[in-house]
Amino acid sequence: MTFAYSSEATLSETERYVLGSLNQSWPSPATMTPAVLQTRHGESDSAHFVNIVQTLSDNGMILYEAFLTSKSSGPRFLDTMITARGKAALQSSDITP
Repeated sequence: MTFAYSSEATLSETERYVLGSLNQSWPSPATMTPAVLQTRHGESDSAHFVNIVQTLSDNGMILYEAFLTSKSSGPRFLDTMITARGKAALQSSDITP
């Protein structure tokens, strides 16, 4: 992904998948866990998951209410929603030149 204010933000396949998952549940918020990526890639990597979600949040593409983590349940982002910027980035990444 490029910087938030770039007019040509490039999303990775994983970022598109996370945004697409949130777009499908919109306007309802969702709880995001590493299982979101596990269903896509077979293995769950908690650090990679947290990095992806935090990067999308830092770039204004998603919002979340709280980040929780524990030994038993792992990391979770509560009440996560895609933003208008995230919807626009997802839509523009679906357009192939």
